[in-house]
Amino acid sequence: MKIKPATGIIKLYMKLCGFKGWASLWDTVYIMPGWEYNQALIRHEQMHIKQMERYGKVMFMVKYTYWFIRFGYRNHPLEAEARAAEITRTTQ
Repeated sequence: MKIKPATGIIKLYMKLCGFKGWASLWDTVYIMPGWEYNQALIRHEQMHIKQMERYGKVMFMVKYTYWFIRFGYRNHPLEAEARAAEITRTTQ
C-alpha cells in the first residue's frame, strides 16, 4: 500500500467529490494537499484498503454500493469501521 499526494485528474476527482482522502482500487491512498499529516484520515483510508483485501475488490465495491444505498454514508458499516480506525493507533 502506498500513500501519495493527490495530483492531476485524481485531485480533480477528489475535489469534485469533496474527498480529503481516497483509497483506490490499486492499493494507493491519495491525500489532498494540506491533509498529508492528518493521521486519522490516513488510518481511515488505510482501513478501506484493508477492507478491499478482506473482501476482494469486486465484493468490496458491491458491498459498499449496496450498504451506501441501504444505510447512507453515516450508518454505512464499512465507513463505521473506517471511522473507528481513525481513533486507533494501529489498524489491524
